[in-house]
Amino acid sequence: MLPVEDAPGYRVLDQAGRGGFAVVYRAYQERLDRVVALKVLSVDRVDQRTMRRFQRELQLTGRLTGHPNVVTVFDTGVTRSGKPYIAMDFFENGSLRDKVGNEGPLPVPDVLRAGVKLAGALAAVHEAGVLHGDIKPQNILISRYGEPAIADFGVARVVDSAEVSATSHAFTPLHAAPEVLTGQPHSASTDVYSLGSTLYHLLAGRPAFHNPSDPSIAPLMYRVLSVDPPPLNRPDVPPGLFEAILRAMAKEPGQRYASARAFARRLREVQAELGLPMTDLLGEDPGPGLSMSTVPRRHAGSGPPAGT
Repeated sequence: MLPVEDAPGYRVLDQAGRGGFAVVYRAYQERLDRVVALKVLSVDRVDQRTMRRFQRELQLTGRLTGHPNVVTVFDTGVTRSGKPYIAMDFFENGSLRDKVGNEGPLPVPDVLRAGVKLAGALAAVHEAGVLHGDIKPQNILISRYGEPAIADFGVARVVDSAEVSATSHAFTPLHAAPEVLTGQPHSASTDVYSLGSTLYHLLAGRPAFHNPSDPSIAPLMYRVLSVDPPPLNRPDVPPGLFEAILRAMAKEPGQRYASARAFARRLREVQAELGLPMTDLLGEDPGPGLSMSTVPRRHAGSGPPAGT
């Protein structure tokens, strides 16, 4: 049993989960008398420059506090042993990976609805000047109202810049864009790729390039770099949706959607083509394109208008 990390001002209640580079505790924040999720990153010797950048990204993301599809971050800091932590809203319903694990592949209308909301949230984040860098089903939490919400902003950069603790799990790049695997930096386009890969996972019940008979890293990287995503063996998945996901997952960044907002618009078009209700894309439309319902939502201190 690993020792529980000690974060000043928080009392750990129990361990809620463990991921590749972090342990999540359910904790009590004494000053504000509330239960939070305390995520402690399993990295050692984080330099001050990396930590300042991490905190700045979380501050920028804080502009979107109240956004229904972005997990609210309350606080950041370091534990007494020097590991970075994030205190955030506690989501008792788990992640989209948990949901797929429990229920299997999700219905097409549910995936489209989640896709529009998540692509819109990602667009809002990009417009606030932040990249995510690690979009995947386990980083999308489910609120008590059933809403998907993106978590873990900035974590990928801390992990990239720090020495990973020997206690952390091995990294598996199941949803990473090809250029990230070849050493290129994260970008808005790599986030779009990872979101497309996530939607594929929701429809297939597994990541596009995962092969249970050969899960080792080298063959996986070859498939990500060189092989097209396999067809979805689901007759209920319309060609338009599969094509939209394939475009988001294009090997070349220039062949993907120009922005997360453009991806959201295309998913709304697919909803319309199927006769489904079109999920609202919140926020002002920054340019010409498909007409969408807009709900102006400004927050104090916000920069560009947020959109989901």
